[in-house]
Amino acid sequence: MKKILLTLIALALTTGAFAQLIANKTDKKVTVNLDIFNDFQIGDNAQWDARLLNQGFSCAINYHFPLGDSKKHTMSLGLGYAGHNYFSYSRIVDPYAPDTLQFVQYRPDGNKVDGFKRYKVNCNYLEVPFELQFRIKDAWKIGVGIKVGYMVMAKTKFVGNNDNGIRIHEKECYIDNVERFAYTATLRIGYRSVNLFGAYQLVPVFEVGHNAPVIRPLTVGITFSPF
Repeated sequence: MKKILLTLIALALTTGAFAQLIANKTDKKVTVNLDIFNDFQIGDNAQWDARLLNQGFSCAINYHFPLGDSKKHTMSLGLGYAGHNYFSYSRIVDPYAPDTLQFVQYRPDGNKVDGFKRYKVNCNYLEVPFELQFRIKDAWKIGVGIKVGYMVMAKTKFVGNNDNGIRIHEKECYIDNVERFAYTATLRIGYRSVNLFGAYQLVPVFEVGHNAPVIRPLTVGITFSPF
């Protein structure tokens, strides 16, 4: 966890410094968004026991074009990265299975099984966000947009006891049965450099069929735009 946090901090500082340099040369038309959020797993799948808290992180560099003659209202286009974690008390036995996916349940009666710590599916995207941003009295901002993400890697991680009662950390990378493209509607409302935002992914995380979990994340979080 510490390595992940240090990596994210270093990425944010590097990206922010780069954007600040560009912003100074482009009349502050370049901004950086740093997002911390939770994904609510919206879907109906009896075999996928989703956890309520699913923390994630994203960042993006955006270039703003004025809408007509207005200097307050803009249209932005950017490039970013997003890491989503979908935690569950259900484990996919073989995420590479070409046919029907099978699950192991770690909370079959509502109580967590002894020895189970966590299981998650981690999805990483390169994203192209597009947003219309409207300013009210310069300080308040409302942004409506959509972003297209391309899956660069999806993996699973299991921490718990195996059949022999031994604690294991098991990872499976580049798993199958996931959608390569994600289309997400976004909404931001903020004051100066801090925004509240919501997003809804229009397509499921997993490919439809094969008994795969039906997950369409509803994302709620905070955006910081220090540059």
